[in-house]
Amino acid sequence: MKYKAWRALDNEAISSALLDIAILHVNLALEHSNKNTLPCRKEVIRAEILRLRMESDRILERRV
Repeated sequence: MKYKAWRALDNEAISSALLDIAILHVNLALEHSNKNTLPCRKEVIRAEILRLRMESDRILERRV
């Protein structure tokens, strides 16, 4: 998987999309770690992070 990620970074559009996904993932993870985040919101965040992971995997698989 690492090799695919490095090859994908050669394409500016792909690297930009992966960077956007990474930024969203980090922001969601930060919100999830906040002690004031409600359990129902944490569940939504986990689902969104899973969706982002699948999207980044799809981008990397398409690139190969």
